[in-house]
Amino acid sequence: MDEKLKIFYALYERRKSIREFSDKDIEKDKLERLLETLRRAQSAANRQPWHFIIIEMDDRKNLNDCLTKEGFKNAPIIIAACAEPQKAWIRKADVVNYAWVDVTIAITEMIGAATAEGLGTCWIAAIDPARVKDILGIPSYIEIVALIAIGHPLNPLLKEEKNRKPLEEIIHYGKW
Repeated sequence: MDEKLKIFYALYERRKSIREFSDKDIEKDKLERLLETLRRAQSAANRQPWHFIIIEMDDRKNLNDCLTKEGFKNAPIIIAACAEPQKAWIRKADVVNYAWVDVTIAITEMIGAATAEGLGTCWIAAIDPARVKDILGIPSYIEIVALIAIGHPLNPLLKEEKNRKPLEEIIHYGKW
């Protein structure tokens, strides 16, 4: 395998959900690259139906009360990933709105970039969206997809083993 491919796949071997963060700040240049990754992410018909709110530690008093895990409260950055369904592409055949798909793609690409930068992330879905919207002043027509905690892992050397289904259970060739 080519060396660049090895590096690429090693990135996804390293990626894991981090639930405990050190108090070290995220370097400004790293954060800027992560935000650029969000901006450049692909979306259906290039509609980009998203908004991302960067919440730093100083602005988190009320938001921290919404977080279910203590470790998330130490993450130096939390990003509220939001969808604007009115701006999204809609598949004609079944009228599926792609806003959440597009936001999820952007978040996933940013999580990969954060891993490459040596940062840890965790997708936080266990929230009360109405309460978070109120705290962050998010308009009613915007939907919160998730909060993403980002920071330096407290224990970066811990290896997280996940039980994954074998390929035979999830991959289908030609037909179901």
